[in-house]
Amino acid sequence: MIWYNLTTLCTFVSKTSYSKMALLLKIKKLFTKEDYDFDSPDINLRNFHPQLYIYLAAMGIFTNNRDSLLRDRFLKGQLLIHKLCCIWYIFMTTIVFLYILLMLCSLVMQSLFKADIDVIRPLLFPMWLPADDPYRTPNYELFLFFQICLLAIVNQVFSGYIYMLFHVLLHYYCILDMIIKDFEVIFDGLDESVVCLLSKDPVRKQLQSTLNGRMKRIVNWHLAVFKGVKTVSSIFGPPLVYQVMVSAIFICLMAYQVAENLKKGQLDIIFVMLLTAAILQLWIPCYVGTLLRDKGYAVGNACWNSGWHETRLGTLIRADMVLVIQRSQQPLAIKFIGLPQLQLETFSSIISTAYTYFNMLRQYNPDS
Repeated sequence: MIWYNLTTLCTFVSKTSYSKMALLLKIKKLFTKEDYDFDSPDINLRNFHPQLYIYLAAMGIFTNNRDSLLRDRFLKGQLLIHKLCCIWYIFMTTIVFLYILLMLCSLVMQSLFKADIDVIRPLLFPMWLPADDPYRTPNYELFLFFQICLLAIVNQVFSGYIYMLFHVLLHYYCILDMIIKDFEVIFDGLDESVVCLLSKDPVRKQLQSTLNGRMKRIVNWHLAVFKGVKTVSSIFGPPLVYQVMVSAIFICLMAYQVAENLKKGQLDIIFVMLLTAAILQLWIPCYVGTLLRDKGYAVGNACWNSGWHETRLGTLIRADMVLVIQRSQQPLAIKFIGLPQLQLETFSSIISTAYTYFNMLRQYNPDS
């Protein structure tokens, strides 16, 4: 009988372990896209990022052309965006889940050990009613249900908003990276001795057409990035203004709450998580904005260092390259009325302001 029970227990444990391993493998494949056919001729941004099916209008950029030298580089960038998307959603969902779980654990502890004591049951957010007690049944149950639903909705909306912003900006970052890569090979495979031929010579015309086609592709990509960032500014500008304006106050109040609890010998895990999320939601767009700005300047450097001065082919597209360099000197950043440029300098300024407010609150003595 004992042997049978041990065998049954071992079988149950092995099945459970196998199920957990299978689940972990599925999560890993979803995260790294191991099951995705990167060599498919039908690959495009819609089936690579199905969550952006409605949002993205671009189709098949660098992806359907299987002979493109930039295809693998572009897909690696898209895979990185996909991984960052998964990490961000997991992080935000974990914070919301722990926020609800800690409240439910507190409620269970009260039910088990303080059943005979008149205590106030916890809610996610404190409630008040003018002529009623929000913590009595059934008010408490209704408020608890609606607060959990509200938190889940806010999590999805805010997580999607931040993800959509850095996804689009990183997509433009990948395009700029493709432009830099294209400048490195713009003169490859071309005979510079053809430049000595007459301008009406068919061979020289063919060479000129090839160079013009390469430059046209680069210029179109470059202009598309500037137009895309301008569109992003018009769409995300208003919420970003609000986000930047209130972040310093929110970060200050959360840090003050954590510091006050630490002074009492307690660690408020909920506010620590919220403080971390508040800092990250501001740092992500500022960091990506800095990357985009630096990559925009790098396009001009790549054009200058493309080797145009080492070959006579540079004389054929000199005017186009000058225009690209001049265009690259304009900072590539999200601009909106009342919004400072989203860069790490802005993030540092807001954190400094929040720390100033925090010190003012710490030095305030209500008894004086």
